[in-house]
Amino acid sequence: MSMQFINHSQSAAMNYAAQKNARFSFSASQIKTIQERWNETYNSLPKFQQRAVDASLQGAINEFRRRNPNITSTKKLKKLLAKSYYVPMVNIGIDDTMQRQLNIAWVCTLLHEFVATKVIPIQVYQPDPDKEFYLAWDGQHTLVLLWLICTQIFGENPQDWEIPVNVYSSHQKAEMRTSFIDLNSEAGKKMLDLFDKMEQMIYGVRVDKATFPLWQKVEQKQTIIENHGLFLTSKKFGDDDQPGAISRMQEIYKLELEPLEYLCKYLVYVGAQNRPTEEKEMVMMSYFFEKCRLASLKLTDSQISKMAQVAIQFWRADFSPGSNFWGKASTAYYRWHQNYIGGLPRFSKEPLHGFPFLAETFKKYVPGLSQLSSHTNSNFMPDKKDLF
Repeated sequence: MSMQFINHSQSAAMNYAAQKNARFSFSASQIKTIQERWNETYNSLPKFQQRAVDASLQGAINEFRRRNPNITSTKKLKKLLAKSYYVPMVNIGIDDTMQRQLNIAWVCTLLHEFVATKVIPIQVYQPDPDKEFYLAWDGQHTLVLLWLICTQIFGENPQDWEIPVNVYSSHQKAEMRTSFIDLNSEAGKKMLDLFDKMEQMIYGVRVDKATFPLWQKVEQKQTIIENHGLFLTSKKFGDDDQPGAISRMQEIYKLELEPLEYLCKYLVYVGAQNRPTEEKEMVMMSYFFEKCRLASLKLTDSQISKMAQVAIQFWRADFSPGSNFWGKASTAYYRWHQNYIGGLPRFSKEPLHGFPFLAETFKKYVPGLSQLSSHTNSNFMPDKKDLF
């Protein structure tokens, strides 16, 4: 068996991953205007998604006008919004490292279903008490929503419109970041998903110098991932098909640092810098390396490389449901079930039945894995003649 190893410095496919990971390289706040935030998010989308946004936005604008015939200007809208402290819209910036990535589809949904009484004042603080300038630490999507209403529906100048804000005196960014995570886990708001929470933890350590153990651990995981030319993302951003993309956060969040290091090395060996990591691949290989940790196995690069060679040769490192891996594993399962159990077999394309087959296959070809237990909650144990 032979395989071509990927040279980090020569892989053009790593450019996108490096670009995505660069957002975590800042050690201070990155301030954006509302329009800059919209433009950078919109311009980063593929052309087909930009066309979808254009259509969705136009539909939302039409629906806004249909549902709110009496709101014909920002002056009339202001009378319907909460009576809070009002500041000019242009005096509010967005701290790029204090907010999740802008979700344009969610903004279009808010616009499409707009109700003035649901608009919550923007949560802001003053970085300089002597200047009438504020940074939003929560409410980014509401802020962009109001900006769209002002500019796209009424055609007015944002400089002339004051919007409601809640001004907080605290400058403790780690504290505000914690509040942001907590506040966006309540009903009625766009919930933070696991990706959003992990992103905030990474920023919290790198920008705020936060020392929460969980946040530091997540930041260490990000370091491991970016050092291997991979990057974390979510399907909602439309780049989960890019080279190096990892879009399943559950395994990343649960894994300890050592098995994550093993996983990333394996992914590099099987070419994941030049393609996205498939979901079943993340599930199976994360489970495998976690089992290695529980068995106190200290894997070498040579062993991980050998695993990658085995995976590529026998099932092209493909764990998708129709792959050779599951075909061979299911055959082994049905033969085992017929010989030892009887009754109705129910094969699962999950670690329950996939791990015993994967572990025994690796143990067959990779030296030094004898202490790894292949057992799961199933009693399935493939016969050696049914392995690859």
